[in-house]
Amino acid sequence: MEFAQFHSFEPRTVESVTADLRRVIDPGHLRRRADLGVVVVGPWRPADLWVDGLERLVWTVGLESRGGPILSDAGEASLGSAGLARRQAPIHPIEALAVRAGDGLVMLHSDAARLAYVAVYRQRRLSWSLMLQDRVRLVRCDGQVVQVAAPPRFVPEGDRAGVLLAGLHQWLREPITVDDRERLMLADTLGQLTREVEPTWIVHDGVWGEPPAEPGVARASG
Repeated sequence: MEFAQFHSFEPRTVESVTADLRRVIDPGHLRRRADLGVVVVGPWRPADLWVDGLERLVWTVGLESRGGPILSDAGEASLGSAGLARRQAPIHPIEALAVRAGDGLVMLHSDAARLAYVAVYRQRRLSWSLMLQDRVRLVRCDGQVVQVAAPPRFVPEGDRAGVLLAGLHQWLREPITVDDRERLMLADTLGQLTREVEPTWIVHDGVWGEPPAEPGVARASG
């Protein structure tokens, strides 16, 4: 399962997400022949997915790319120099969106790269992040200090599913109880939030398209 998501308690639309991305990504930093798509899902509630989940409304943004990574090397360097590099995790536009929004939860998950990364932002600052890559690299940040273990002697979260669950706990500030099957399927459960909606492609062949005329919002199925 591959996904890049930003979860927020504030309403999001394709229109607003596109506007924010255009503000943080220079047109010259888009990779040629790459496309970028946006999905916005919401509102939904954690209680729709987990028995003891919060009843609070959540909006989820998903970014999809085709034709390779959307950012050029210069684009990644630019976002990295803006502060993203210090948490020693992949540079991805979804986190630039989180910085712009100010509050929310970033989730990157890749079966191909055997990677799980979560980051909580509060008041436009990185509050906490955690990354596990192929069980040979564990990176933690408390918002200030970055700790790297490569390889880690012990991973309290256990695996990539545990990293995703830790991110949810940290952001929601309440635990979510999952059984063994729910834990095993956690990445699929989260990934399906944005996979069931057709993306709005806002970058074509490395060029920004016209901004969406209407907000596009899809509702998650509970």
